[in-house]
Amino acid sequence: MTQPTGGTIPGKRVLIVSASIGAGHNSVTAALQETLAHTAPQVETTVVDILDFASWWFRLYYAGGFTLGMTRLPLLYGLGFVLTNRPQRPGRSVSERLRLAVERYALRGFRRYLETNRFDLIVNTHFAAESVISRMIQQGRLHTPQVIVVTDIEVHRLWYAQDVAHWFTPSQYSASPLRRWGIGEDRISVTGIPIRSKWIEPLDRAAVLADWKLPPSRPIVILTGGTEFVCGPVVSIARGILRACPNCCLVVLAGRNKKLLAQLSVLGRSEDRLVPLSFTDRAHEIVEVASLMVTKPGGATTAECLAKGTPMVFLKATPGHESGNAAFLAHNGAAVQTTSASDAVATVARLLANPVLLAEMAANARRLYQPARETITADICQRLALCHR
Repeated sequence: MTQPTGGTIPGKRVLIVSASIGAGHNSVTAALQETLAHTAPQVETTVVDILDFASWWFRLYYAGGFTLGMTRLPLLYGLGFVLTNRPQRPGRSVSERLRLAVERYALRGFRRYLETNRFDLIVNTHFAAESVISRMIQQGRLHTPQVIVVTDIEVHRLWYAQDVAHWFTPSQYSASPLRRWGIGEDRISVTGIPIRSKWIEPLDRAAVLADWKLPPSRPIVILTGGTEFVCGPVVSIARGILRACPNCCLVVLAGRNKKLLAQLSVLGRSEDRLVPLSFTDRAHEIVEVASLMVTKPGGATTAECLAKGTPMVFLKATPGHESGNAAFLAHNGAAVQTTSASDAVATVARLLANPVLLAEMAANARRLYQPARETITADICQRLALCHR
């Protein structure tokens, strides 16, 4: 359940609270944990998954409902996103108070964990724990400050909590809801979304192509529908891209989906045309050499593409945080939104035929990248230096 890291010498203790819902929150957590271990080894960092403390019915509702909504019932998920994204003002509504009461009951195991373990700072990379912590602070049962690292460009009301020392947001656009909720400018930093160091380390293109046995003479297109679960008609899109773009090499990241890998094998495997891959922790290498990435617009995934300067084509976004992420990045020229499988295929073909536009999109992506990992961990270290036990 816990994963302590850092130096063995006495020092400050940081708790990072994540949630195993999708891959983004844990990716951001790993980026912060990795950097703290490197830059401040005297700080002991512990990571917990908030769902490990939850009642079984809450885990089923939270994780199962998220997966079902994203993969099978996107319109229902979008409706829920809109209905719960209120009020857009300071304070709590009656429905919010009811929701928070249920969450506090379901997460009472986490409350006991905080009462029996001392930390100097709590960092939230998911929104489920914030209000539990806030309530304990208000009741005088906890004196540990908390900060929030928002992991999507589109900030939902679920991210709102009282008694938060500081907020780190992906963009000025992301900070706008916080201001409407009454959070002062002195408690908001626009930093981007943290990503792991491997995404910004320089790589040798020729070596990567040789290592992965990818053709140096063809544009590389990456297609992925997600890591933990797959969204969208990936197989039909792959088939369409292979037909519409005969000169490209298509790398399909199938994640942990064995069924998808089997379906892709029907299309055949060619080092020059189609390369299906199961889950890998070396995706940063392939993105390094890619001309284009066709993907779902998750917060962490898009931040990684920005770091690599990789243009993005978004599969039809689920209404809610995904559609907000997609709209922002498309508006800023780093991505193109699509509305269907055929639209995605046509967009890929159009972009590959226009290298000038692809270069402009790559430049826009690099312009949007921010070194969030370094900025946030530097702030954490500064807060720890100022806090007293």
